[in-house]
Amino acid sequence: MNNRLLKVLIVIMLVSLLGCDKPKPNALFRSPVVGLIQNNQVPILIKCMNDGDVRIQYQILDGSSSHLTDWSELTELNSYTTNIFLQEILSNSNYRYRVQFEDRVYSDWFTFKTFPKQNVAGKFNFIFSACLREKYMGYNIFQQIEKSSPTFMALLGDQMYADYDGNLNELEHYQNNETLRQTMIDSGEIVLNDTTILQAFRNKYNRVFDENYQQMASRIPLLAIWDDHDYGKDNSDETYPYKNEARKAFKENFPDYSYEENDGGIYYKFTIADVDVFVLDTRWYRSPMENQDGDSKTMLGIKQLNWFLNGLNNSIGKFKIVFSSVSLNEYGGDTSSGRDGYDNWSSYLNERNKIFNFINDNNINGVLVFSGDQHYPSAHILNLNSSVNYLTKTDTTIKYSISDMGNAIFDFSSSPLNYKIATGHRLIPENQNNPKYAHEIFRPEWAKPEKMVNSDDIVITSVYGHVEIDTESPNANVLVKFFELNPETTEMVEIYQISITN
Repeated sequence: MNNRLLKVLIVIMLVSLLGCDKPKPNALFRSPVVGLIQNNQVPILIKCMNDGDVRIQYQILDGSSSHLTDWSELTELNSYTTNIFLQEILSNSNYRYRVQFEDRVYSDWFTFKTFPKQNVAGKFNFIFSACLREKYMGYNIFQQIEKSSPTFMALLGDQMYADYDGNLNELEHYQNNETLRQTMIDSGEIVLNDTTILQAFRNKYNRVFDENYQQMASRIPLLAIWDDHDYGKDNSDETYPYKNEARKAFKENFPDYSYEENDGGIYYKFTIADVDVFVLDTRWYRSPMENQDGDSKTMLGIKQLNWFLNGLNNSIGKFKIVFSSVSLNEYGGDTSSGRDGYDNWSSYLNERNKIFNFINDNNINGVLVFSGDQHYPSAHILNLNSSVNYLTKTDTTIKYSISDMGNAIFDFSSSPLNYKIATGHRLIPENQNNPKYAHEIFRPEWAKPEKMVNSDDIVITSVYGHVEIDTESPNANVLVKFFELNPETTEMVEIYQISITN
């Protein structure tokens, strides 16, 4: 080898080595996710392509001076995600923000609107639903949600399906069977090329965050809680073996919610206007649903139950909103796993009665529960001490006064965002005047079991509830509207509304 060629090779090697030391340019893996605005700050969840430092530049849309957050580090340990908090945020204001990377490159601008001022009477609205199955995400429901300009969006569980369209609980099984593994990958049933359950959870979230979902989540504050399928498995409970992996993946995909426990269930509380909101975890602590009901059977666990009851008792809000991934009524329970009992609160009546008794003993009123899971819209009244009295009623509307309801609890459920209809359980007429059971206000015709003989062949693309709350007016009020997709017009159509006046 001559000296000239040797010198060329050395130069090439040096250039290659120096190039290895250069940091890789970073970029957003997907759009940011805006969290709940509390105490003049808002968390924004950032997910990027690789490690490095990021921060956020933000400003009010009126053109005032901008602010920069501190730098935050991205590492592989957290799948290159981080929560960045915007500080000194003003209420009822429009903001824009963008991500800055350490090489001084910026992302595109995103926008969001803040909440009404905390602990002061105000007006706000939100959309609630659940069950976001990737297989049925062809319709852009998120664009319809944005048309309503909600203050926030409440996703009440099953934001992805860990055990459908490729069951991550069988990861070891298909990893050890190359033929099965390749068949599932080729068919599109599963896209898990990894070796860990945690990475399988991460991949599931990556698949469900399509561009429409991302666009909404970057602009509308997102409330989220899990249910059985994104917790890991149909009708799962405290015994689920991969719940720590599920929690880690959940926290990598949704903003910081100021959880009551860092290493336990993902329950939390926040305040919007003068309304307190309790977000329950109905999976982490729950006893298996086939266990005999009694003092030892729990949905929430002792610590979460006491936190919830004390919070209700200490709340001075005109309304107390409760988000539960499973319905409070006894008509939406699921038995699809083939086990005894029901997946909702009807298999945990002893604990449900503890809640009702506490509400009665402490004269707590204005409790409104919102849930998903049962795959059809419904409205119920529970914890009644007397017959149900409404102010006015039509075929598609009904109006109540809380002053006539005592300590009654309203229970609203709405889902799926993208999935099939469920059948539910038949209404038991003789129980409708029994205060121990839920009084059914509304359930659509298509959700009645006798109408659903061929339910497996029917897909309702999207269902959600739209809630408007006004505590500024002399008579504080709540309006709950249920919407269903009209497949011919591809518009969401209002099918029923319930009005509640304080």
